[in-house]
Amino acid sequence: MTVRRRFLLTPSFVRLIRRERGGLPHLEGFFPEQQDRSSWVCLEEETGWLILKTVGPHGEIEDQTEIPVSHAHALLDVCAGKVDSIRTVLPIGEGHALVDEIVRPRALHLVTVEFASDREARGFRPLEWFGPEVTADPRYTHQSIALRGLDDEPEIPLSNAALNSLIDTLDGRFLAQVRVSSNRPKAKQVPVTRAKAQTREETVKANLDEIEAAMMREMEKALRKGKPV
Repeated sequence: MTVRRRFLLTPSFVRLIRRERGGLPHLEGFFPEQQDRSSWVCLEEETGWLILKTVGPHGEIEDQTEIPVSHAHALLDVCAGKVDSIRTVLPIGEGHALVDEIVRPRALHLVTVEFASDREARGFRPLEWFGPEVTADPRYTHQSIALRGLDDEPEIPLSNAALNSLIDTLDGRFLAQVRVSSNRPKAKQVPVTRAKAQTREETVKANLDEIEAAMMREMEKALRKGKPV
């Protein structure tokens, strides 16, 4: 069983995460909802998945089956709704956060953390750079966004504490809080905005300096527009 907690993100943070870590196109197509089950197709780079989620007496169960890419494209053509995003897998301690920049059917920025049990999920403390939690709000599931859409994305104020927390995470300075479950292998992420240098040791400090400077510029713009910081 996979348990998820989902949080909103400010677009500026997502932009900086992608600048540092890159990302992969991630496309999901959902079939019409049924009372006790839902099914969808996932296509990430050259890997396709058919996923079935059922609700039973012991909670939700997901079954995932890898399928040929050609089959995934064929199924996506007949889905009732789709969510097109760029996903970055960001290490946090011993686990990972899934950072999604949704570009279709509307712009939305989310971070999702997966857990192997309810106990692990309850024990996780959200990081400072996470926005408001929307785990219990069904409007923010990918299925709901694909099939019913979403009216507005709430505005998330920036803060120095959130910026410092994000820089610490990108620099690997994060105390492990949870071991995140992973049900399928993650493809290698490809930077989408700029090429990476030859070695991590040579670039990490320069990259983080650039990120901090860029984030400060974003915060200055927000202040000039009268947004709370």
